[in-house]
Amino acid sequence: MSKLLDNKELKNFSIFIVWLLNVSGFFGILSDQKEFFLSSTPYVLTITLFLLILNNSIDKKFLIRLFFIFLLGMTVEIIGVNFSIFFGEYKYGNNLGIKIFDVPIVIGFNWVLLIILTGNFAHKIFPKSIILRVLTGSIMMILLDLLIEISAPNLDYWEFANHPVPFSNYLWWFIFSVLFHFIYQSKIKKEYIVSLNILIIHFLFFGLLALFL
Repeated sequence: MSKLLDNKELKNFSIFIVWLLNVSGFFGILSDQKEFFLSSTPYVLTITLFLLILNNSIDKKFLIRLFFIFLLGMTVEIIGVNFSIFFGEYKYGNNLGIKIFDVPIVIGFNWVLLIILTGNFAHKIFPKSIILRVLTGSIMMILLDLLIEISAPNLDYWEFANHPVPFSNYLWWFIFSVLFHFIYQSKIKKEYIVSLNILIIHFLFFGLLALFL
């Protein structure tokens, strides 16, 4: 297990950076520099994921699980975007960076990021029950998605052809979340403090954007 897991200086530095990036990003999106801050989204998400992984128990099995979630996340998104399967008919905008088959690479990172955040939180609450951890983590994924969907079109992240967002989106988001949480959950030690901070940031960031945009 990596010694980084118990490095308090790294934890404090990571928490500071993610709050700094997201608070400045929030006010930047509401300013006349909106396009610049929105175009930086892929970099912010990548930095956040990198810091989160550094603060977790880094070993071969952990990284393999994350890579597998990334590949599966990209696969279901590519199928979804190009064939309107699973989530409904939707397309990604230009503010999420480089795309592979019309899906931004950072979306795969985002699946990994959210699974770690909600998975670590659920593990803290239900350390002895993988079923409760998976269900709790997946429900939190749904709640977060509900908030993000409100602002996503205005941020040029993605947009559905039909409004409101079809129920199938939330259904399959939950199904894949359950699958990915089963892949992620294991007996390795889970980091909690940094994960909780980033999770709170996500709910505040998209919750407030939903109010002010």
